Amino acid sequence: MVYTEEGRNTVVNNQLGTLFGSTVNGRLAGPDLSIDAPVQGRTQGLWRKGVLVQIQGGVWSMETRLTADDLNIGISQIPGFATLGKKRLLDAKHKNQFLNVIGKARSAAERLGFNFVLTGSYFVPFGNFERLKEVITEQQVGFYRLADRFIENYTERRAEYLEKYSEYWEKLDPFYPAPEVVRSYFKFNAIYYVASMSGIVSEVGNADDMYLNWAVDAMNSLRSESREVAGAVEKAVDDGTLDGRTMRRVQTLIDRLQNMDMLEDTTLRGAALALAADASMDTATALKNAATDVEIGSVRAILLD
Repeated sequence: MVYTEEGRNTVVNNQLGTLFGSTVNGRLAGPDLSIDAPVQGRTQGLWRKGVLVQIQGGVWSMETRLTADDLNIGISQIPGFATLGKKRLLDAKHKNQFLNVIGKARSAAERLGFNFVLTGSYFVPFGNFERLKEVITEQQVGFYRLADRFIENYTERRAEYLEKYSEYWEKLDPFYPAPEVVRSYFKFNAIYYVASMSGIVSEVGNADDMYLNWAVDAMNSLRSESREVAGAVEKAVDDGTLDGRTMRRVQTLIDRLQNMDMLEDTTLRGAALALAADASMDTATALKNAATDVEIGSVRAILLD
C-alpha cells in the first residue's frame, strides 16, 4: 500500500547543511542550544534570535495503483502517451481532514516566523516560539484524535465505500490494509533545530551570502508590511473611515515587530507605537519613513559579524 507523508524530512541534505541541537516536539530555547564552536562563530547572531522548525505530517493516501484490468480493458488498449494513475479506496474528504490540520500548523509557522532557505523549514524568533509550540501541540492533539476516530469508523466507512462502488468490489477490497496498519500511517511531528550551511553553495556565493540574503528579505518583508499598514491608515484618515479594524492592523504590526524584528529597530517600533497612540497623516508618514528597506551591511553586523 502506497501512502504519502506530507513534508517528509527534508531538513538538511548533504549539500546544504548539518543539524545541531535538534529536538522533536521538545523544549528548545536560546540558552539550551548546543552548537559546535565553529558553527556558533559563523552564525551565533542568528541563533540568538530564533530557531528553525519543520512540521512533518504523514497521512494514509487512501489510494492504490490503478490498472487496466480495473477498467476492464487490456493493457494494449492504453495508448503510449498515457499512463494510469490511482484508484481511491475512500472519499478524498477523509484525507483532506488530516491535511487541513497539518496545514493549520504550517500556516501558524509561516505567520509567526519566516520561510527559511532549507525546504519545508521556518525560522521562528524566540518571541513567538512558545506561541507556535502551543498551536502545534493543539493541532497534534486534534490530529491524533481524528486518527483514532478514523480507525474506530474504518470498517464502516470501508463497507459504505465498497457498497457505493459494488460493481468494482473485487477490484477494491483486496487493497484495504488492516486497521492497525492504517493507524501507523498517521504521523504528526515538529522538529526544532539550528543549522549550519558550510562551504560553497554555488558558483556565485557561499553559505554566508545565503544566510544574509535570506535575512535581508525577511527583515524587509516586515518593513514592507509596515508601509502597507501606514498606507491603510493614511487612506482611512483621508476618507474619514478610520475604525477599530484598521487600528487592529496597527496593533498586529506592533506585535510582529516586537517578536519578529531580529534587527530590533527601535525607530521602526517607536513609529508604529506612535501611530497606535495617535493615528494621523503625520504619524503614518513617519512610519513609512522609518520602514525603509535595510541593506545587507546592517544585517551582517547583527547576524554574522
